Amino acid sequence: MTRERPFALDLLGPFRIIGPDGRRIEITSKKGIALVAMLAMASEGERTRSWLQDKLWGERQRAQAQGSLRRELTALRRCLNVLPTHLLICEHDRVRLDLGLIKVDARTAAAHADADRGSMLSGEFLEGFDIAGADGFEEWLREQRRALEVQRAGLPASPSGQPLRVISASATGVSDTERPDPAGAAAATSGGERPAAALSVPDLVADSGAPPSLAVLPFANLTGEPDNDYLAEGISEDLIDRLSRLRWLPVIARSSSFLFGAANTDPRAFGRSLGAKYLLEGRLRRVVDRFWLSISLSDTATGYTLSSQRIELSLPHSRDTLDQLVAELVTLLDARIDYAEQTRARNRRPDRPDVNDLIWRGRWHLNKLTREDADIARRLFDDALQLDPNSSEALIQATTCLNYAIWTQRGSANEISEMRRLAQRAIIADPDDGRGHMQAGIAEMWLRQPVRARALLQQAIALNPSLAMAHAQLGCCYNLAGEPERAIAPLKAALRLSPNDVHIFFTFGELAVAHGMLGQWHEAAEHADQSVVRRPGYWYAQVIKINALARTGNPAAAALTLGELMAAKPDFSEKFLTWLPFVDRTWVDGLIDGLRIASSNRISRSNDDAKVVLG
Repeated sequence: MTRERPFALDLLGPFRIIGPDGRRIEITSKKGIALVAMLAMASEGERTRSWLQDKLWGERQRAQAQGSLRRELTALRRCLNVLPTHLLICEHDRVRLDLGLIKVDARTAAAHADADRGSMLSGEFLEGFDIAGADGFEEWLREQRRALEVQRAGLPASPSGQPLRVISASATGVSDTERPDPAGAAAATSGGERPAAALSVPDLVADSGAPPSLAVLPFANLTGEPDNDYLAEGISEDLIDRLSRLRWLPVIARSSSFLFGAANTDPRAFGRSLGAKYLLEGRLRRVVDRFWLSISLSDTATGYTLSSQRIELSLPHSRDTLDQLVAELVTLLDARIDYAEQTRARNRRPDRPDVNDLIWRGRWHLNKLTREDADIARRLFDDALQLDPNSSEALIQATTCLNYAIWTQRGSANEISEMRRLAQRAIIADPDDGRGHMQAGIAEMWLRQPVRARALLQQAIALNPSLAMAHAQLGCCYNLAGEPERAIAPLKAALRLSPNDVHIFFTFGELAVAHGMLGQWHEAAEHADQSVVRRPGYWYAQVIKINALARTGNPAAAALTLGELMAAKPDFSEKFLTWLPFVDRTWVDGLIDGLRIASSNRISRSNDDAKVVLG
């Protein structure tokens, strides 16, 4: 008798797939098995190619990952597409398993767990199966197995038949098994990253001590062309994957947030259902031959829109173009939510602040970039570490604060070594947070260890490609190592990722340094101006501008700029420059010579004073 669905897939227990003839189909590749399993458990049986590549070949270059995925899919099509109606459908940007042709025991268990819990949920999900080195897949597999435990404990499945996800709740005190929300959509952190504090309990949205959390709804395709569904949903999926690399910001899982669809609904209702403080929505439109993506970020507690952007998408939609778009959106959202949380903490003064309150209040003070506020921030971060010595966020912020103090006060090698030890503690606390690697890289750079510094900074970028400051610090590292021609690309990447960053003066300053080292003094002066406009007291950019003017035959303007430097920084002296950790000290000598050229051109009393200070 012919089965209603000609294929049968067993995922509970050992992997097994039975074909229309009743015989077992042999899939010899582990990654082929993983692909079938991930498609079988996906909504509508469908995943983007980029999502699959990231889960199974995330450690490879994009071209290599694309080639590996194509080869696996070719082999799978030979095994599975044995009927006129194909089971495995491979499109340009997406891959789909036709769920109408295959009975999947794990999906049936999710939908009918209450009917016969003992038999329907027997066996571990993909029993005995793993893929060494495929960290994204291993995390996905752990999530599915934890979800099965929830169902066995008696909790209902999600409305789509997808397994609920179980996440750690140690940070909030919520029980280890998360409770279902009213809509049946359990919230969790985004695919491929470590579990964060439980977010599915609606009360946490209003809880002042809860960490911030973000839900990304599936972007709506308003182009009138169904073929563009893949583009709208693919961008939102990529955003979830990339945002999950911001370790301080838990992101609700796609399997939860995508249950709601893209609809005009009060964001506060979504927040209550998903346990999210922030909600991101997007709409894709087409006007003649142009595509436009409109996104809006809302505060779910108030319903207010915090940020909205309208972005033109170039045609054709290449993967590199979309990757760049997603990276820039992640950086923008990082900054917006970061600022919102700082303001929230600043305006809220609880009698007994918890770790999160202390951290956000400390960040607010640190970003004011004054010595007094930095001292306040340091005390707040110290208090946070007293409450939780292993808090990765407190460790990272304490390291950042020490970084600021070392730079502004030209700290000693011992202080830099202490910064390195603190950064290493942050890496141990959360090895997947790029910021810890970045801070360790800065310390190595200041200790004149450029090879170590570059490796750490490149690792930071690999962990979070949207970490603009890591790109900027990599450029700085190349400058200090005497390789300015290599510094410009990462510095420009930092500008593109975060054009409104509070620290953008640093990036412009390093671009000025790179062009100055290359003898491109006109470009150096322009970038130094951009830096000084954003932070008039940034002496390093002023020094580069003075050198640029002095070496292009304009010593009077150089002397005038030197006077402005001394007015903004009365304690400035050669010691500021001798501290700079260039590997080749002749670069420092060159900067000092440029200042002396400016100082020798006496056009005002302030410059005479400068000459005395500079010796």
